[in-house]
Amino acid sequence: MHYLNFTIDSSEAWSELADSFVPMRHRYRDPETWYSALTAQESSAYALVHWDQRGDRVSLRTPSLVRQSPGDEHYWIMLPLFGSYSAWRGDEQRRATPGSALINRFDQISQIRIPESRSYAFRVPRAEFDHRLAPAAPVHTQLDMTTGLGRVTANLIDSVHEQAEALTDREFNALCDRAAELLCMLALGDMGPQRTHRVEAAAAIRRYVRDRVGESDLCLPAVARALGWSPRQIRLILHEEGITFRDLRQDESLRAARDLLATGEVEIGEVAARTGFTPTWFSAAFKARFGETPREFRKRRLAE
Repeated sequence: MHYLNFTIDSSEAWSELADSFVPMRHRYRDPETWYSALTAQESSAYALVHWDQRGDRVSLRTPSLVRQSPGDEHYWIMLPLFGSYSAWRGDEQRRATPGSALINRFDQISQIRIPESRSYAFRVPRAEFDHRLAPAAPVHTQLDMTTGLGRVTANLIDSVHEQAEALTDREFNALCDRAAELLCMLALGDMGPQRTHRVEAAAAIRRYVRDRVGESDLCLPAVARALGWSPRQIRLILHEEGITFRDLRQDESLRAARDLLATGEVEIGEVAARTGFTPTWFSAAFKARFGETPREFRKRRLAE
Protein backbone atom coordinates (compact mmCIF):
# COMPACT_ATOMS: atom_id res chain seq x y z
CA MET A 1 0.00 0.00 0.00
CA HIS A 2 1.24 3.50 -0.86
CA TYR A 3 0.72 6.21 1.75
CA LEU A 4 1.01 9.82 0.58
CA ASN A 5 0.69 13.03 2.57
CA PHE A 6 0.53 16.47 0.91
CA THR A 7 0.00 20.09 1.88
CA ILE A 8 -0.83 22.14 -1.21
CA ASP A 9 -1.22 25.92 -1.49
CA SER A 10 -1.31 26.11 -5.28
CA SER A 11 -4.45 25.51 -7.34
CA GLU A 12 -2.28 24.32 -10.24
CA ALA A 13 -0.54 21.73 -8.06
CA TRP A 14 -3.91 20.59 -6.71
CA SER A 15 -5.31 20.16 -10.22
CA GLU A 16 -2.34 18.01 -11.18
CA LEU A 17 -2.70 15.84 -8.08
CA ALA A 18 -6.48 15.48 -8.42
CA ASP A 19 -6.10 14.47 -12.07
CA SER A 20 -3.89 11.55 -11.03
CA PHE A 21 -7.06 10.01 -9.54
CA VAL A 22 -9.74 11.20 -12.03
CA PRO A 23 -8.81 13.60 -14.87
CA MET A 24 -11.12 16.63 -14.80
CA ARG A 25 -11.26 20.33 -15.67
CA HIS A 26 -11.02 22.41 -12.50
CA ARG A 27 -12.27 25.90 -11.68
CA TYR A 28 -11.48 27.73 -8.45
CA ARG A 29 -13.37 30.61 -6.88
CA ASP A 30 -10.14 32.17 -5.57
CA PRO A 31 -7.10 30.30 -6.94
CA GLU A 32 -4.64 32.73 -5.32
CA THR A 33 -5.63 31.68 -1.78
CA TRP A 34 -6.13 27.97 -2.45
CA TYR A 35 -5.02 25.58 0.31
CA SER A 36 -5.61 21.89 0.89
CA ALA A 37 -4.09 19.10 2.96
CA LEU A 38 -4.49 15.61 1.51
CA THR A 39 -3.59 12.06 2.52
CA ALA A 40 -4.02 9.06 0.26
CA GLN A 41 -3.79 5.33 0.91
CA GLU A 42 -3.68 3.38 -2.33
CA SER A 43 -3.28 -0.27 -3.29
CA SER A 44 -3.75 -2.00 -6.61
CA ALA A 45 -7.46 -2.39 -5.80
CA TYR A 46 -8.56 0.44 -3.50
CA ALA A 47 -7.82 4.05 -2.62
CA LEU A 48 -8.87 6.03 0.44
CA VAL A 49 -8.33 9.78 0.09
CA HIS A 50 -8.87 12.35 2.84
CA TRP A 51 -8.78 16.08 2.13
CA ASP A 52 -9.12 19.25 4.18
CA GLN A 53 -9.86 21.97 1.64
CA ARG A 54 -9.84 25.74 2.18
CA GLY A 55 -11.56 27.16 -0.88
CA ASP A 56 -14.31 26.36 -3.38
CA ARG A 57 -13.85 24.39 -6.58
CA VAL A 58 -15.94 23.04 -9.44
CA SER A 59 -14.65 20.09 -11.49
CA LEU A 60 -16.01 18.83 -14.80
CA ARG A 61 -15.79 15.58 -16.73
CA THR A 62 -15.87 16.87 -20.29
CA PRO A 63 -16.67 14.73 -23.38
CA SER A 64 -12.98 14.69 -24.41
CA LEU A 65 -11.85 13.59 -20.93
CA VAL A 66 -14.45 10.81 -20.85
CA ARG A 67 -13.15 9.58 -24.21
CA GLN A 68 -9.49 9.79 -23.17
CA SER A 69 -9.96 8.34 -19.68
CA PRO A 70 -13.32 6.53 -19.45
CA GLY A 71 -13.30 6.19 -15.65
CA ASP A 72 -15.56 3.15 -15.87
CA GLU A 73 -13.49 0.82 -13.69
CA HIS A 74 -14.35 2.30 -10.30
CA TYR A 75 -17.00 3.80 -8.10
CA TRP A 76 -16.06 6.67 -5.79
CA ILE A 77 -17.89 6.92 -2.48
CA MET A 78 -17.80 10.47 -1.11
CA LEU A 79 -18.26 10.91 2.66
CA PRO A 80 -18.19 14.58 3.78
CA LEU A 81 -17.12 15.23 7.36
CA PHE A 82 -17.55 18.98 7.05
CA GLY A 83 -19.08 20.97 4.20
CA SER A 84 -20.78 19.24 1.29
CA TYR A 85 -20.32 17.47 -2.03
CA SER A 86 -22.66 17.98 -4.99
CA ALA A 87 -22.74 16.08 -8.29
CA TRP A 88 -24.70 16.67 -11.51
CA ARG A 89 -25.38 14.53 -14.55
CA GLY A 90 -27.47 16.57 -16.92
CA ASP A 91 -30.37 17.92 -14.87
CA GLU A 92 -29.97 15.27 -12.16
CA GLN A 93 -28.37 16.50 -8.96
CA ARG A 94 -27.30 14.61 -5.83
CA ARG A 95 -25.80 16.12 -2.70
CA ALA A 96 -24.00 14.63 0.30
CA THR A 97 -23.53 16.37 3.65
CA PRO A 98 -21.98 15.14 6.92
CA GLY A 99 -23.76 11.95 7.96
CA SER A 100 -24.43 10.84 4.37
CA ALA A 101 -22.43 9.38 1.50
CA LEU A 102 -22.75 9.53 -2.26
CA ILE A 103 -21.80 6.73 -4.66
CA ASN A 104 -20.37 8.34 -7.78
CA ARG A 105 -19.38 7.19 -11.25
CA PHE A 106 -17.22 9.27 -13.57
CA ASP A 107 -17.79 7.38 -16.83
CA GLN A 108 -20.11 10.05 -18.27
CA ILE A 109 -20.17 13.81 -18.69
CA SER A 110 -20.70 15.22 -15.20
CA GLN A 111 -19.87 18.04 -12.84
CA ILE A 112 -19.06 18.22 -9.13
CA ARG A 113 -18.93 21.17 -6.74
CA ILE A 114 -16.97 21.05 -3.51
CA PRO A 115 -16.95 24.14 -1.27
CA GLU A 116 -14.66 24.48 1.74
CA SER A 117 -14.82 21.02 3.23
CA ARG A 118 -13.22 18.04 4.90
CA SER A 119 -14.09 14.69 3.35
CA TYR A 120 -13.22 11.11 2.50
CA ALA A 121 -13.25 9.70 -1.02
CA PHE A 122 -13.19 5.88 -1.16
CA ARG A 123 -12.37 4.30 -4.53
CA VAL A 124 -13.81 0.81 -5.05
CA PRO A 125 -13.41 -1.43 -8.12
CA ARG A 126 -16.71 -1.33 -9.99
CA ALA A 127 -16.78 -5.14 -10.11
CA GLU A 128 -16.97 -5.22 -6.30
CA PHE A 129 -20.37 -3.52 -6.50
CA ASP A 130 -21.75 -4.77 -9.79
CA HIS A 131 -21.40 -8.48 -9.09
CA ARG A 132 -23.45 -8.01 -5.91
CA LEU A 133 -25.94 -5.40 -7.07
CA ALA A 134 -26.42 -6.26 -10.75
CA PRO A 135 -28.48 -5.66 -12.75
CA ALA A 136 -29.27 -2.41 -10.90
CA ALA A 137 -25.81 -0.89 -10.42
CA PRO A 138 -25.80 2.25 -8.26
CA VAL A 139 -25.48 5.61 -9.97
CA HIS A 140 -25.23 8.64 -7.66
CA THR A 141 -26.77 6.53 -4.85
CA GLN A 142 -27.06 8.33 -1.51
CA LEU A 143 -26.46 6.46 1.76
CA ASP A 144 -27.31 7.25 5.38
CA MET A 145 -24.13 6.92 7.47
CA THR A 146 -25.55 8.13 10.80
CA THR A 147 -27.01 4.97 12.34
CA GLY A 148 -26.79 1.19 12.29
CA LEU A 149 -24.80 -0.32 9.46
CA GLY A 150 -24.03 3.10 8.00
CA ARG A 151 -22.42 4.28 11.21
CA VAL A 152 -20.40 1.06 11.53
CA THR A 153 -19.13 1.49 7.96
CA ALA A 154 -18.22 5.14 8.53
CA ASN A 155 -16.28 4.17 11.67
CA LEU A 156 -14.44 1.45 9.75
CA ILE A 157 -13.39 3.89 7.01
CA ASP A 158 -12.29 6.41 9.64
CA SER A 159 -10.21 3.75 11.41
CA VAL A 160 -8.51 2.69 8.16
CA HIS A 161 -7.49 6.32 7.65
CA GLU A 162 -6.26 6.77 11.23
CA GLN A 163 -4.10 3.62 11.06
CA ALA A 164 -2.73 4.36 7.57
CA GLU A 165 0.95 4.15 8.47
CA ALA A 166 0.49 0.94 10.47
CA LEU A 167 -1.36 -1.12 7.82
CA THR A 168 0.25 -3.53 5.40
CA ASP A 169 -0.99 -3.82 1.82
CA ARG A 170 -2.82 -7.04 2.66
CA GLU A 171 -4.45 -5.57 5.77
CA PHE A 172 -5.52 -2.45 3.88
CA ASN A 173 -7.10 -4.53 1.10
CA ALA A 174 -8.87 -6.82 3.59
CA LEU A 175 -10.39 -3.87 5.47
CA CYS A 176 -11.42 -2.18 2.22
CA ASP A 177 -12.99 -5.46 1.02
CA ARG A 178 -15.19 -5.44 4.10
CA ALA A 179 -16.04 -1.75 3.82
CA ALA A 180 -17.11 -2.38 0.21
CA GLU A 181 -19.32 -5.29 1.31
CA LEU A 182 -21.01 -3.10 3.93
CA LEU A 183 -21.53 -0.27 1.44
CA CYS A 184 -23.16 -2.75 -0.94
CA MET A 185 -25.54 -3.81 1.80
CA LEU A 186 -26.42 -0.15 2.41
CA ALA A 187 -26.92 0.45 -1.31
CA LEU A 188 -29.42 -2.41 -1.43
CA GLY A 189 -31.67 -0.28 0.76
CA ASP A 190 -34.59 -1.68 2.76
CA MET A 191 -33.96 -5.39 2.33
CA GLY A 192 -36.33 -6.77 4.92
CA PRO A 193 -35.44 -9.51 7.47
CA GLN A 194 -35.18 -12.40 5.01
CA ARG A 195 -33.01 -10.50 2.53
CA THR A 196 -30.83 -9.17 5.34
CA HIS A 197 -30.29 -12.68 6.68
CA ARG A 198 -29.23 -13.97 3.25
CA VAL A 199 -26.79 -11.11 2.71
CA GLU A 200 -25.24 -11.61 6.16
CA ALA A 201 -24.99 -15.38 5.59
CA ALA A 202 -23.31 -14.87 2.20
CA ALA A 203 -20.87 -12.41 3.81
CA ALA A 204 -20.04 -14.99 6.51
CA ILE A 205 -19.30 -17.62 3.85
CA ARG A 206 -17.09 -15.17 1.96
CA ARG A 207 -15.19 -14.18 5.11
CA TYR A 208 -14.59 -17.81 6.07
CA VAL A 209 -13.19 -18.64 2.62
CA ARG A 210 -11.14 -15.43 2.44
CA ASP A 211 -9.43 -16.07 5.76
CA ARG A 212 -8.43 -19.61 4.83
CA VAL A 213 -7.28 -19.47 1.22
CA GLY A 214 -4.27 -21.74 0.90
CA GLU A 215 -4.43 -22.84 4.53
CA SER A 216 -7.19 -25.44 4.75
CA ASP A 217 -9.68 -27.54 2.80
CA LEU A 218 -12.07 -25.18 1.02
CA CYS A 219 -14.26 -27.69 -0.74
CA LEU A 220 -17.98 -27.06 -0.26
CA PRO A 221 -18.65 -29.94 2.21
CA ALA A 222 -15.75 -28.85 4.45
CA VAL A 223 -16.83 -25.20 4.48
CA ALA A 224 -20.45 -26.19 5.17
CA ARG A 225 -19.38 -28.42 8.04
CA ALA A 226 -17.20 -25.68 9.58
CA LEU A 227 -20.03 -23.12 9.40
CA GLY A 228 -22.66 -25.53 10.70
CA TRP A 229 -24.73 -25.61 7.51
CA SER A 230 -25.37 -28.18 4.83
CA PRO A 231 -23.86 -27.86 1.33
CA ARG A 232 -27.39 -27.42 -0.01
CA GLN A 233 -28.03 -24.47 2.32
CA ILE A 234 -24.84 -22.76 1.15
CA ARG A 235 -25.74 -23.32 -2.49
CA LEU A 236 -29.20 -21.82 -1.93
CA ILE A 237 -27.85 -18.79 -0.03
CA LEU A 238 -25.29 -18.01 -2.71
CA HIS A 239 -27.76 -18.67 -5.51
CA GLU A 240 -30.05 -16.00 -4.06
CA GLU A 241 -27.08 -13.62 -4.05
CA GLY A 242 -26.27 -14.38 -7.69
CA ILE A 243 -23.02 -16.31 -7.25
CA THR A 244 -21.95 -19.94 -7.06
CA PHE A 245 -19.69 -21.35 -4.36
CA ARG A 246 -17.08 -22.14 -7.00
CA ASP A 247 -17.05 -18.54 -8.24
CA LEU A 248 -16.91 -17.16 -4.71
CA ARG A 249 -13.96 -19.40 -3.84
CA GLN A 250 -12.15 -18.41 -7.03
CA ASP A 251 -12.79 -14.71 -6.39
CA GLU A 252 -11.36 -14.90 -2.87
CA SER A 253 -8.40 -16.97 -4.09
CA LEU A 254 -7.61 -14.33 -6.70
CA ARG A 255 -7.77 -11.60 -4.08
CA ALA A 256 -5.32 -13.55 -1.92
CA ALA A 257 -3.08 -14.05 -4.97
CA ARG A 258 -3.17 -10.32 -5.70
CA ASP A 259 -1.97 -9.58 -2.17
CA LEU A 260 0.85 -12.13 -2.40
CA LEU A 261 1.98 -10.77 -5.77
CA ALA A 262 2.04 -7.24 -4.40
CA THR A 263 4.70 -8.18 -1.82
CA GLY A 264 7.16 -9.14 -4.60
CA GLU A 265 8.53 -11.88 -2.33
CA VAL A 266 6.87 -15.01 -3.79
CA GLU A 267 7.42 -16.42 -7.28
CA ILE A 268 4.37 -16.31 -9.54
CA GLY A 269 4.24 -20.10 -9.86
CA GLU A 270 4.28 -20.47 -6.09
CA VAL A 271 1.53 -17.86 -5.72
CA ALA A 272 -0.60 -19.93 -8.11
CA ALA A 273 0.08 -23.11 -6.15
CA ARG A 274 -0.64 -21.51 -2.78
CA THR A 275 -3.99 -20.20 -3.96
CA GLY A 276 -5.12 -23.39 -5.72
CA PHE A 277 -4.49 -22.61 -9.41
CA THR A 278 -2.48 -24.23 -12.16
CA PRO A 279 -0.01 -21.73 -13.70
CA THR A 280 -1.89 -21.49 -17.01
CA TRP A 281 -5.34 -21.12 -15.49
CA PHE A 282 -4.00 -18.68 -12.89
CA SER A 283 -2.80 -16.21 -15.53
CA ALA A 284 -6.08 -16.32 -17.47
CA ALA A 285 -8.28 -16.07 -14.37
CA PHE A 286 -6.22 -13.23 -12.87
CA LYS A 287 -6.41 -11.19 -16.07
CA ALA A 288 -10.16 -11.77 -16.37
CA ARG A 289 -10.65 -10.53 -12.77
CA PHE A 290 -8.16 -7.63 -12.58
CA GLY A 291 -7.53 -6.67 -16.20
CA GLU A 292 -3.84 -7.63 -16.33
CA THR A 293 -1.77 -10.81 -16.05
CA PRO A 294 0.07 -11.66 -12.80
CA ARG A 295 3.36 -10.78 -14.49
CA GLU A 296 2.02 -7.42 -15.71
CA PHE A 297 0.56 -6.69 -12.27
CA ARG A 298 3.86 -7.43 -10.50
CA LYS A 299 5.88 -5.44 -13.02
CA ARG A 300 3.62 -2.44 -12.54
CA ARG A 301 3.72 -2.69 -8.76
CA LEU A 302 7.52 -2.93 -8.71
CA ALA A 303 7.74 0.10 -11.02
CA GLU A 304 5.46 2.04 -8.67
